[in-house]
Amino acid sequence: MKALPERQREDLLSKGSPSIEIRKEQLLKLKNILLEHEGAFIDALRFDLGKPAFEAFSSEIAILLNEIDYIYDHLARWMRPDRSRHLKMGYVETINRKRHPFGSVLIIGSWNYPLQLSLMPAIGAIAAGNRCVIKPSEHASATAHLLKEVLNHAFPPEQIIVVTGGAETASLLTSSQFDLIFFTGSSETGKLVAEQAAGQLTPVILELGGKNPCILDETGFSEAAIRDIVWGKFLNAGQTCIAPDTLFVHESIFEKTLFELSASITAFYGERPHENGDYGRICTEAHFQKVVEFIGQGDVSHGGAYDRNDRYIAPTVVTDMEPGSPILHKEIFGPVLPVIPYSDLNTLLSSRMIQRDALTGYMFSKDMNGIRMFKDLMQSPTISINQVIHHAASPQIAFGGKGRSGYGAYHGKAGFQTFSYEKTDYRAHHFIRMRGKFPPYSNRNMKALKKLRKWLL
Repeated sequence: MKALPERQREDLLSKGSPSIEIRKEQLLKLKNILLEHEGAFIDALRFDLGKPAFEAFSSEIAILLNEIDYIYDHLARWMRPDRSRHLKMGYVETINRKRHPFGSVLIIGSWNYPLQLSLMPAIGAIAAGNRCVIKPSEHASATAHLLKEVLNHAFPPEQIIVVTGGAETASLLTSSQFDLIFFTGSSETGKLVAEQAAGQLTPVILELGGKNPCILDETGFSEAAIRDIVWGKFLNAGQTCIAPDTLFVHESIFEKTLFELSASITAFYGERPHENGDYGRICTEAHFQKVVEFIGQGDVSHGGAYDRNDRYIAPTVVTDMEPGSPILHKEIFGPVLPVIPYSDLNTLLSSRMIQRDALTGYMFSKDMNGIRMFKDLMQSPTISINQVIHHAASPQIAFGGKGRSGYGAYHGKAGFQTFSYEKTDYRAHHFIRMRGKFPPYSNRNMKALKKLRKWLL
């Protein structure tokens, strides 16, 4: 495995940066794989996470197909060199800027969206002209092995190869000489990846998570708003990095919000979500135990049931958490929604309960002053007003974090730029040679420099 990046890098150097035709051909090949094996991927996602077919297609396959289509249509313009000419004192400078691939890129996917989070970065990397080594999560084994089977059959290893394995395999890869590493996962593992990559001076893109706040004020309450919040929270059984982590509700609508939350959950999943084929499961035993512990840190307003044998946790709403409880400061990443009343928005926003650098922030409101306060406070790269989740499905919006939620971005043009670097061809065409720039310097030349600096430099 340590030889993979060198092998891919040598292939890229020998053949040169791939043409737009080659890049588009690879993108279409990836698209055809998704279409031809759609049923198999849906079955694998059902096996790994209990995902219903609708969620598997909409949140994993469809979003990848849309990304490929968007990049395919815009790639020629992004690849076009940026040229400019400038008249200087005694010469004309010509500047040509063009994006070039890094080389061999390592992509480490996550288990919660094991198909999307393995291939979405690869789409941007291919568009930028790179070679890819993809390491899917071992916790979603069915999807990982299917990816390995179909991609390794379709692409030569010098271009794209899928490598499966656990933490030892990931550690071996991250300590290898890749030209760029793209990691999606927890903050704890992200720190380890960054530390190992630092030993090779390898640049790293980290897509992590956080406690995404969701604020519902008295002007934003509606049954439709509650349905959106419930859908965003319990999609994929809550295992979504941009899910609303905690719901902050104005005290004047607190009780009716709890009522509507229960009504929406029941409307979506019925009285017995355990028997509902539209509701997923927790991916691993370790994560199941972590999420179950959160339930006991508050009063259950709805749900609360779980079945360890089936890795099932009911859609759960909790209130009245004790100050200092882990559920108030740790990312939940599961189907447990804490609901916290507040009386004054300014006081709430200035408190430590709001993670300013979460991956995203949500607010349901019609109050423009309140919305402006929220947007000013949040440091997240993306803020969503009166909607959840949808922004992450758009290839026109860069997706990424800041601070504790990671760094770097991808999707659409942002992905093309992330997986490439700008290379500049600079040329000077002299018509007069200016001797005054060379030693020995003089006061006269200094005065000329200050007066004509914009034309000289």
